[in-house]
Amino acid sequence: MSWQDERKMSSRQYKNIIARLGMTQAASGRYLGRSERTIHRYVAGEVPVHEAEALLLRALVEFNVTPIVPKVDRS
Repeated sequence: MSWQDERKMSSRQYKNIIARLGMTQAASGRYLGRSERTIHRYVAGEVPVHEAEALLLRALVEFNVTPIVPKVDRS
C-alpha cells in the first residue's frame, strides 16, 4: 500500500507524524492553517484529520521535506 492510498489519519498517527516532522502541535496548526483548538481536537481524536491534510503530512515525510512553519502573527 502506498502512502497515497491511506486517506484517514488517527490521532496517534497525527501526533507521531508531526513529531517526526519536528513540529509542535501549535506549529502544525500554523502550517496547516488551522486553529490551536482544531489541532487539539485532532490530537484528542474528537474530529478526524482532513484527508488533504493527512496526505500533505505523509507527502512531507515521504519526500523528506522539512516544513517551513509561519511565525506567530501577534498583530
